[in-house]
Amino acid sequence: MKTLILLSSLFLSLNFSAQWVYKTITDGFDDPYKIAYTDHVYGEFLKLENVDGKVVFYIDNGYFCDDELTYDFVFQLGTEVYKVSGKGTKSSSSDVVFFTWDLLNEESETVNWFKKCSKLKIRINESYCTTNYYEFDMSKSSSALDFMSKP
Repeated sequence: MKTLILLSSLFLSLNFSAQWVYKTITDGFDDPYKIAYTDHVYGEFLKLENVDGKVVFYIDNGYFCDDELTYDFVFQLGTEVYKVSGKGTKSSSSDVVFFTWDLLNEESETVNWFKKCSKLKIRINESYCTTNYYEFDMSKSSSALDFMSKP
């Protein structure tokens, strides 16, 4: 019985700390393109895409009502915590919010935090709807960026 409980706990912990998924999308219409993503416990995805040689990221599968959203990021690097605030934009369908950092910019302190953090907490502040909170497991985020930057 103890083994069953231990295995169940292990399975649940694996589900709640999802790793990065790497895919090359071939839809028959466009040239193949890469995408990397990790998911939030409730189904939202933090996705990376290479757009014109720049790797950008966004949250998909939510609902965002403001056209211009403010965000707060908390990067956890071991015992150190770094905070960043800024503005993002939403898609016309209101289910994606975009952050405009180029994650290949090696000179950016924030990009280095993104690569090295173990957890990323995001708060999206909307003046007309609710405030949304997300937490993503960022294990191997540097590998995800490497995957996205290679042709």
